[in-house]
Amino acid sequence: MRYKFWSQKEIKLLKRIYPMVRVRDLVKFFSTRTKATIIAKARSLNLPSAKLWQPRENEILRNHFYKAEKRELLKLLPRRSWKAVLAKGERLGLKRMLERPTLRVDENYFKKWSSNMAYILGFILSDGCIVKSKRKGHSDSLKFGLHFKDADILKKIKRELKSEHRISEVDDALHLSIASQTIVNDLKDLGVTYRKSLSEHVPEVPKLFIRDFIRGFVDGDGSIKIDRTGYPNLAVYGGKEVMRFIRDHFLEKFDIYSKILKRNEGKKGRYLHQIGYRCNSAKTLLAYLYKDSKLFLDRKFEMVKKCLVIDIGFKKNYTERELRIIKGLYFLKPKEELLKFLPKRKWGNVQVKAWRLGLFKYQRRKNAVSYS
Repeated sequence: MRYKFWSQKEIKLLKRIYPMVRVRDLVKFFSTRTKATIIAKARSLNLPSAKLWQPRENEILRNHFYKAEKRELLKLLPRRSWKAVLAKGERLGLKRMLERPTLRVDENYFKKWSSNMAYILGFILSDGCIVKSKRKGHSDSLKFGLHFKDADILKKIKRELKSEHRISEVDDALHLSIASQTIVNDLKDLGVTYRKSLSEHVPEVPKLFIRDFIRGFVDGDGSIKIDRTGYPNLAVYGGKEVMRFIRDHFLEKFDIYSKILKRNEGKKGRYLHQIGYRCNSAKTLLAYLYKDSKLFLDRKFEMVKKCLVIDIGFKKNYTERELRIIKGLYFLKPKEELLKFLPKRKWGNVQVKAWRLGLFKYQRRKNAVSYS
């Protein structure tokens, strides 16, 4: 094949684009040339390859490597991969400010109250945590670890925070870890601590967003179910101060009260506290928490919908006669005989009333009152 000399126009174009364009893309500009002839001509002209870092690129790295976010650097260096950028920065002796997230996230999310922000804060206090970095110079992290069946809420939180961080699978669970010192500092200002299970602080939640905050806490550490008698139940577990905050809010808004129960968590010196609601009280609170809500755990929201369609009649208070029957016969008569004396009551309701009176079926009282 006869050699075709390079024209001045081709040489001028080659000098301009060869340091910036990969060889496999150069053939688009020189349709009559092969890659081999293009490389040979460039070498004869002593042109630097696009593979080599150009002085202009090195200057960009020196000016922006320390503080610029990943996407900003890649925009300034469109021909380079992130691995290549990090490797070149290391060869130039440059260091990055590691307290800045390497992946995109809305670092100002927790600076301003909103319904969704209050929900996520409640969820963090119940089922999330902030973790101090063990590597000097690296930012602390906000972390979540949930069962596979609750993947939907991690995806929603990730989307709400505009996070590029990956949801990973570790030890048969899903984990989301967001490294951002700004987010962690804002959460600390709101009352979240590094070891929140050992100490608790209830944030000063604006009244407008208390409903969302409690819903987030319930989705994390609450139980919503239909019991064996067919009635809805709502239970919330956590530290005593948080339980008091939720209990007092429900009491103030709906005049619905719950005693705070103390349970041994199985660890030395550690206790878990609980509040609980049942029947119409539970329906009222569930409707308040979840109606027209924008952010929720799908699994619990589906159970809420089942609870809210249960028709529960409002029962009359127990009469003095009924109370005397329960006090006198609860320990003495089996279920079927006792219900003959209380024809308008169901066994589950009788049990609840007995428990509230301090009577327990299999703990016989020494001085049981006889009834005739």
